[in-house]
Amino acid sequence: MDAVLHLVEVVMASPWLYVLLFAVVAADSVFPVFPGETVVITAGAYAVAQESPHALVLIPVTMAAALSGDLIAHHVGRGAGPVTRLLRARRAGDKLLTWAENGLNTRGGALIVTARFIPGGRTATSIASGMIRYPRPLFAGFALLAATAWALYNVGIGMAGGLLFRERPLLGVVLGIALALVLSWLIERIRSGRETRSRVLQSTTS
Repeated sequence: MDAVLHLVEVVMASPWLYVLLFAVVAADSVFPVFPGETVVITAGAYAVAQESPHALVLIPVTMAAALSGDLIAHHVGRGAGPVTRLLRARRAGDKLLTWAENGLNTRGGALIVTARFIPGGRTATSIASGMIRYPRPLFAGFALLAATAWALYNVGIGMAGGLLFRERPLLGVVLGIALALVLSWLIERIRSGRETRSRVLQSTTS
């Protein structure tokens, strides 16, 4: 355990941390196997526990990384023309893309912002927005809002955990990750509930 703690402290104090954080968070938007939230929350906790990294640098770097990753995922979706046509030719795929198109056209901003807090959800939403040719300027604006909220939240809960467990920052990291998971679960439950109610309402009025 001491070896792990020492390794984390060395990484958090390294000037290369910001480069690592940017790469992981941006990649997480395209490939959700990367631990974007974990890295940001850990950095937030150590920003309080050992004053390195610096929060005033950490927040804008996290925002820029999240926005860059979402724009890359959107661009990937725009370049997936053959895949889009293949999905459109199949009933299930066409239904999925139609759902994404309707959702983004009717509540694009809310969907893009809330999806950023759901691991995997942000990837699917960003790529789908590109596949259906959602206007790039609109997507970029909503993605910036989402990235800002996501960065402030994850750095914030990391710093809160660092304040509570200043002498044992890894406990603060665990608390922050737990809170992030709970929020993701709540957002997904609310989103799923709204979709279910919407489908029921449509079926009763049709």
